[in-house]
Amino acid sequence: MLVGRDPELRTIERLIDGARAGAGGALVVVGDPGIGKTALLQQAVERASPGMRVLRVTGAESEAELPYSALHLLLGPVADRIGLLPDPQAAALRAAFGMEAAAGVDPFLAGLATLTLLSELAAECPLLCVVDDGQCADVATVEAMRLAARRIQHDPIALLVATRGGRPPDRALPPTDLPVLRLGGLSAEASAALMDREAPGLPARLRDRVLGTAGGNPLALLELPRAAGAGEAWGPGPLPITERLERAFRGQADRLGDAARTLLLVVAADDTGSLGTVMHAAGLLVPPAAALAEAERSGLVVVTGGSVRFRHPLVRTAVYQGALFTQRQAVHHALARVLRDGDRHRRAWHLAAAAIGPDETAAAALEEAAEDAARRSGQSAAMRAYERAAQLSERDGDRARRLAAAVRAAVEAGAFGRAEELCDAAAPLTRDPAVLAGLAGARSRLAFERGMPRTAARVALDGAKGIAGADPVAAAELLVLGTYYAGHGVDTGLTGEAAALLDALHLPSDHPFRPYMRQARAFHRLSTGEAPDPAAFAVRRPRTLWEQTWTARVLNISGNAVAALEVATDMVAAARAGGSAGHLANALFHEAGAQLVLGRHRAAAEAAGPALTVAVETGQGSVAAYLRGLLAWLAAAEGDADRCRALAGEAIRYADDHGAPPSGADATWALALLDLGKGRYDAALATMENRWPFWPCSSAWLRSAADHLEAAHRAGSADVAARLMDGLDAASGRILDPCGPAVLARCRALLASGDEAEAHHVEAHYAEALRPGPCDDRPFDRARTLLCYGEWLRREHRKADARVPLRTAFDLFRRCGAVLWAERARAELRATGDRSVQAPADAGAASRLTPQELQVVRLAATGATNRDIAATLFLSPRTIAQHLYRAYPKLGISTRTELAALDLGT
Repeated sequence: MLVGRDPELRTIERLIDGARAGAGGALVVVGDPGIGKTALLQQAVERASPGMRVLRVTGAESEAELPYSALHLLLGPVADRIGLLPDPQAAALRAAFGMEAAAGVDPFLAGLATLTLLSELAAECPLLCVVDDGQCADVATVEAMRLAARRIQHDPIALLVATRGGRPPDRALPPTDLPVLRLGGLSAEASAALMDREAPGLPARLRDRVLGTAGGNPLALLELPRAAGAGEAWGPGPLPITERLERAFRGQADRLGDAARTLLLVVAADDTGSLGTVMHAAGLLVPPAAALAEAERSGLVVVTGGSVRFRHPLVRTAVYQGALFTQRQAVHHALARVLRDGDRHRRAWHLAAAAIGPDETAAAALEEAAEDAARRSGQSAAMRAYERAAQLSERDGDRARRLAAAVRAAVEAGAFGRAEELCDAAAPLTRDPAVLAGLAGARSRLAFERGMPRTAARVALDGAKGIAGADPVAAAELLVLGTYYAGHGVDTGLTGEAAALLDALHLPSDHPFRPYMRQARAFHRLSTGEAPDPAAFAVRRPRTLWEQTWTARVLNISGNAVAALEVATDMVAAARAGGSAGHLANALFHEAGAQLVLGRHRAAAEAAGPALTVAVETGQGSVAAYLRGLLAWLAAAEGDADRCRALAGEAIRYADDHGAPPSGADATWALALLDLGKGRYDAALATMENRWPFWPCSSAWLRSAADHLEAAHRAGSADVAARLMDGLDAASGRILDPCGPAVLARCRALLASGDEAEAHHVEAHYAEALRPGPCDDRPFDRARTLLCYGEWLRREHRKADARVPLRTAFDLFRRCGAVLWAERARAELRATGDRSVQAPADAGAASRLTPQELQVVRLAATGATNRDIAATLFLSPRTIAQHLYRAYPKLGISTRTELAALDLGT
């Protein structure tokens, strides 16, 4: 029974009882060594029995460099259930566990697979997952568990993690994400009670000294009396409790014979718990059987079945740190010999630990381990392995190459500060163009991620200059990247420099990278208002995911929404099939952008919502800002002011903080669109005057400029409207969007309707704007024109004529989900005397659902299972069931089969 921990036990009991009742949750127990974390976890396991399944793992420092090693141990007992997962998730988890070969493991998909597997297990009976020594767990496991922990609120799952305070930031589940229970020392009363129970009869003077020294640490209260009773010398003056305890443990180990101490050192150096490995390695140094028996009798280690472990992690620390270097070196050599034909990753680290200087054998082994870790998305582990391999390299060229690889892994792991340091260390060691290109690309990315797009572009351009002669392809890649960064920083000087450098490169005319070079030049021309090369925006057949991403972006910018949607749909399918969450957010963003232009607002929201989740989870800040702007625009069209302002505010703050105006442009436009739809024309005009103008002549530039002009016209700012019209007319020959002539005709009609021009001139402009053609697949844009036309007809006292375009506009707005604009069209219809249409809020079953519920029911209506829907929306199957449970009463149905008969929109 634990002494003095009643409040903490009640907290843990609430977590477990909540999971039993179906309300999942997580808790991180944080405290110093010996403070009682493991004892609390054991109490939780006992509380969970009977009736709950328990999965348990203890982090091991020696495995902290092996991606997914802790997750593998945690889920090992249920590995046979992996086949129940959706195929991409199952493949990700099998690859993470080394159960099948794979090119890589997507961390986000591995996390989703973990969530789904835990949810499936919890559907059978409530589940308790316990992670002890979380500070020693590998980073890949930490990220997978953290993702799952944030999504288990509707599952009967309790996740309990114990971790030391003061741990490195890449260890354990961070308290900022999850509820935290911080353990302090026991009270004086509880300390005395524990002491008297466990060590009765201590002399009063010694008892008082133990209580004062322990400071309420339960382990100290148990161990210090043993050390004192055995005659351990306690030095004068205050010492940290962990140091004092380590010295006490070391004293116990020093009383053993040489063979037993050597075996303990093997256990400490190996730290996997494998009795076979320990005995084999120890057998190369001492008689292992007798040594194990003596070590076990001492109570410092516990042997059960095929495993051996220390009584407490501090014992391992004391044994390892108390040994001489030559002793540790001999033990690591022995372990490396034992693992020669087994675990090559651990063997590599043992070789490195035994090295006393440059050692190419150890360096090569570590490089191989790093490459494997990188393939399994263990980027933090790869970074450390590459860095250590570089330290052991015998030649500067190999050292630079390995440091550059460490830089790549550090950037992917988000360790930007360390990546910068590694770049500085590698650069003076080499003149290899490939290595220099990699370093330049990394420095450029680092600057961009820190919110310095112009600096990022400058670094990329300078890097390209240095290698243009030796490696023109790598130089071209840097220049295209630099053009993108310079565009984010709105620096036409840099985009022009990049274009000129691209022109000077010597690549064969049929080189496959040539199209992307032409597109980079086209972006520069767009940024300066020049006419771009039309061939650069032609529809292509991209092959790789990178080519698809770039092509979808080009097509969306040029307003070729149908082609963009086709490419983006392929991108999404490829990203899902390949488990590439890093690409999935961008792919869904391009899909959502194309759907928005095509007036399929619900479909756009259904793509953008999950994309934002992925972008946030994977740390893609720029993509997240663009997605928030797109979702804010959709909320504006729907009339959801609070959601629009919240999303737009976040995107604009990101753009301001990072010096990247384009990432906030959609958000600013969304705020103006909201005011325009609500008739607040002065506010809409003021907002649009502050907007970043998008790429000149692009589709977004055209459509936002038309809204700007309409706001100016309706606000009575004739001079601003005229200026904008002049700009549109001047650009008319360069506008990329095929719908450009129709949008310009609507703008001319608006301005003409405010003049004293003859009515037939206005009508001619509207007729041109509504002529069948490229705008036929743009229902929202067409409805905007019909609304303007109907408003003008009513003001011309042609009420009967106005009703036809206004009814059509209302229907198109309603089908798009643009509730705010549908209400405007309905109000205009009522002004003509037509009261036949119903309010948009009552139009269709879908309007009664939240956006997430709508996503779920529309997918369920297709016949998709809860598991399939969960995989698509990055939630657990039980969460999907909760959404359906809440949606059915709103829809007036009681079974899943009734969904197919409902109008859920498109």
